[in-house]
Amino acid sequence: MQLRTLALALVVSSVTLNACDDDDDITGLSSNNATVQFINATALSLDIAQGGTVATGNGALSYGTTSRCIATDATNANLAVRQTGTSTALAGFTPTFLAGGNYSVIAYSGAGATTVFATISNAFTATSGQGGLRVFNAAGAGTSYDVYVGAAGGASTTLMANNVSFGSGSSYFNVAAGTAQQVRITNAGSQAVVLDAGSRTFVAGQNVTLVIAPAAAGTTPRAFFVTGC
Repeated sequence: MQLRTLALALVVSSVTLNACDDDDDITGLSSNNATVQFINATALSLDIAQGGTVATGNGALSYGTTSRCIATDATNANLAVRQTGTSTALAGFTPTFLAGGNYSVIAYSGAGATTVFATISNAFTATSGQGGLRVFNAAGAGTSYDVYVGAAGGASTTLMANNVSFGSGSSYFNVAAGTAQQVRITNAGSQAVVLDAGSRTFVAGQNVTLVIAPAAAGTTPRAFFVTGC
């Protein structure tokens, strides 16, 4: 189920959910446009500039938050990621978008505290009446996780994503919608829970990314959910 970073057209050198607001401006899409959402899984505060301008909702993005849903020319995106308070773009962000595509760009910490980027297509249509969920591992070098999903409060869980290594993500998979589901993270190959990501009621037809991020302190990773555009 796991897809490596390069196989997903990721571009390498991205707990409070901040999903796309209902008033995100993605109107006026032309046939050459793509839709992009930035996800910050670093400890830095980030600005997303388009044409040199940081629009409302795209600045001072803290850990676990996202930009607005941005409509951009797929052949000339003119997008840059900056550390808040600077005008210099961070190196390594050179994405490839396709016209009509929908993408998440995850900023996360790589070797030597550098910021690296993964650009992932959001193309997935869940089975009717279900939601879509995928996992991205930004927790750190050497980590690899399995993810189990089951009814909240129940003893039964199902392995949905396995051996998701650092810097890579799983494919989307279907999850039950309309009733609370418990999402649990284990080290790859183990059923011992290292992080309970909590109970979430998924929405039919809506795609969600679970980002596993480095621990703030100690050895337990953190995680947060992001609703796609």
